[in-house]
Amino acid sequence: MQLMKSPRLVLCLAALLVAPFGADRVAAQGTLDTTVPPVGSNCDYRSCALGIAPAWNGLAVVRGAAGPRVANLNFFWPRDISVALRGTDRSLRGADSAAAQARRAVQIRRVGAALTDVGLLLAATAAVSALRAGRLRESDGWVGGAGLAALGLSVPFQFGADGALSRAVWWHNLRFAH
Repeated sequence: MQLMKSPRLVLCLAALLVAPFGADRVAAQGTLDTTVPPVGSNCDYRSCALGIAPAWNGLAVVRGAAGPRVANLNFFWPRDISVALRGTDRSLRGADSAAAQARRAVQIRRVGAALTDVGLLLAATAAVSALRAGRLRESDGWVGGAGLAALGLSVPFQFGADGALSRAVWWHNLRFAH
């Protein structure tokens, strides 16, 4: 295949496959309120329970009715969010389960992100190659098809990660049940 003879393309593909798995070291974009208020008389469900809100780059975890963002389960570069879901006091009801589900959400999202990133790269590569050639060649069709297949395969992983994040939030919020 002509496209795979380009060393830059091979390096880009390799970087996209590896990057989501080492993304914990990437600095967070945007502002996150990582302070966790202590659960006590001043911290009730209305002010401290977590919720999920859509964001351009994933699902944001927000605290209380005011909604300051405490974490984000990113679509492209997932990072560990288990500390934000567990909280500072591990002895609270649901803390360990919240952290475990948050780690699971990140693991599943990383698979989905890798498939999404590779799919987008392959589809873009095929489109650029076809535009340069002035026609759609068979190799462009195969590369573009592989990209679309990778994007399609990423969807169940993305939804699975969303479900695990939802369970993590539920476990976190269990500490406010009376």
